[in-house]
Amino acid sequence: MALLVWVCSGLGWAAVVPLPPLENEHFLVLPDSRDIGHYLAELDQGVEQARLVPLGNSAGGRPVQAMLVSSSPAFLHRYRPEPDKATVLVLAAQHGNEPAGAEAVQRLIRELANGEHSALLERLNLVLVAMANPDGRDLSRRHNANDDNTNIDYVALSAGETRLLVDALQTFDPDLVYDAHESGIWKRVLTKQQGWLTDVEVQFEVGNNPNIDAGLREYTQRYLLPALVQRVTEAGVRAEPYRGEITHLGQIVARGGLGITNLRNYAALQGRVSVLVESRLDNKAGRYPTPRNIAERVRKQHLALLSLLQLAAEDSARLVAVSRQARSGWRGAGEDGRTLWMDVHFGPNAAQPEVWLPLVRLVDGHRQYHAFANHNAIITGEPVVLPPAYGVTRERERMARWLQRHHIRFETVRAPRVLAAERLQIDALLPQPRARPGVREKWRVKARAESARVTLGPGDLLVPTAQPLGPLAALMLDPRSANALYQEPAWRWLAPGPFPVFPVWLNGPGDEQ
Repeated sequence: MALLVWVCSGLGWAAVVPLPPLENEHFLVLPDSRDIGHYLAELDQGVEQARLVPLGNSAGGRPVQAMLVSSSPAFLHRYRPEPDKATVLVLAAQHGNEPAGAEAVQRLIRELANGEHSALLERLNLVLVAMANPDGRDLSRRHNANDDNTNIDYVALSAGETRLLVDALQTFDPDLVYDAHESGIWKRVLTKQQGWLTDVEVQFEVGNNPNIDAGLREYTQRYLLPALVQRVTEAGVRAEPYRGEITHLGQIVARGGLGITNLRNYAALQGRVSVLVESRLDNKAGRYPTPRNIAERVRKQHLALLSLLQLAAEDSARLVAVSRQARSGWRGAGEDGRTLWMDVHFGPNAAQPEVWLPLVRLVDGHRQYHAFANHNAIITGEPVVLPPAYGVTRERERMARWLQRHHIRFETVRAPRVLAAERLQIDALLPQPRARPGVREKWRVKARAESARVTLGPGDLLVPTAQPLGPLAALMLDPRSANALYQEPAWRWLAPGPFPVFPVWLNGPGDEQ
C-alpha cells in the first residue's frame, strides 16, 4: 500500500485518505486480516481523531483491534464516557465467512477521516471493531482457529475472542452495541429440495429477552427498531424486523433467540442498547458484477450501520439516559421491578397466527409470499424475585475465574457463615419440547426451593446481586434459568438432587440470627 500523504485540516482530519484494501482492488480480491490491520494502522498514524487500540489476540495469534473515532481527546486516550455523548461499540465479522460488515466498518472509518458525517462525532464516541474474528476471516470459515463459535459463547466464555469482547464492554462502557452479520439465502432443504431461496435484504433485531431492564427494552422495541427499519427502507434497501433463518416451507418462525449466549441479549442485560443486523449473503452460484456480489453487500451493510449511527446521534440524549439508567438501577418488567423470569421461550401468537414472508423461486427468480406459523409470542414462566446473593459451594476456584471473566463481583468466604437460604432441589430434567433449527438443545429444569439455614465454609463464594451485573449473574447462576451456565457443554452440573448454587440472604455481621 502506498504511503499516505496527509494534508490536515483545522479539525485534524486528513484531506486525502486512501481507499480500504477491498475497494482499492475494485472489489475483486477479498483482503486478509493482515491487509486490513495495515490499513487501520496507517489511519491511526495519520488521523488525529482516530486511535487504534489492541484488544488482544485470536486463538490463531492474529490481533483483534478497535479503532476509536472521536472528537474528544479524553475518550481517545482514557476511554472516559461523556455525559452528552453516547458511546457506540460496533462489532463486525464475529463469523469470519460473513465479511461485508468488516468492509463497511473500514468504509465508514475512511469517510469519517475524510470529514464526512461530521455531525455524528458531535454526539457519539465510536469504538469500531472491524474484525472480531480474524481467524475466521483468513480461514474463510464461521469459527475461529480453535473451531469455537464465539457468537454463542457469551455465557461460558470458553473462547479467548469472546473474553476479549466482554473485556471491551467493560473497558469502553458503551451505551449502544451493534453486531453485524450476513445471512445466506441458499438453504439445504428450502433451496436444494424445495426450490426456493430466502429473500431477505436487511433484518434487524434488538435485545428481546424479557428480563432486560424494562425502560431499555421499551425504548429499543417501541422506538429504535421501528425507526431503523423505516430509515433503511426509505433509503432504498428493504429492511424488516428479524424473522430468523427460513430453512424449509413448513417451519414456524419467531424472532431472534431470547438466550443470553449471544452478544445482543448479553449486552442488553448489562443495560446497553443492543442491535443485530443480518444482511443478505448472496448465493455462490449467482452471477454478479463482483465476486458473490460483495460490492453490493458492503453497500447494504454500510447503509445499515450509518443509518443506526444517525438515529443514535439524533436521539443521543434519550439513548444515553435510558442506557445509563439501566446500568445504574435495573428494573424488571414485573410490578415489583425485582422479578426475573427463569423460563423464557417463544409460543404461538394468537393475535397474528400467520406471517407472510417473501421467497424467490430458484429456477426462474419468481418472487412469491408464503405463509408461516407465527410463534413470536414471548412466554415467561418460573418467576423468581432477585435475591440479595447467590452462594456457590462447588468448583469454587473455577467458578471464581468464570465470574472474573464476566467482571461480576463476588466474595470468597474466609470463615464459616450461617445464612438464610433457599436450597434448590432438582427433581427432574426434561428435554426441550421442540428445538428450532440451529438452536442448541437445552434441558428444562424442574426444581423446588426449600427455605433453610446454610453454613458457607472457607473458600465458598458469595455473589451479591446489588451490582450492575447482578440480574445477568442471577440468570447465569440459577439452575432454574433457561440461560444457566450449567446448560453449557463444559459445565454439565445438572442432575437430580440438591444443587450447589442457591439464593442466600445477607443479614449483616456474622449473618447468624
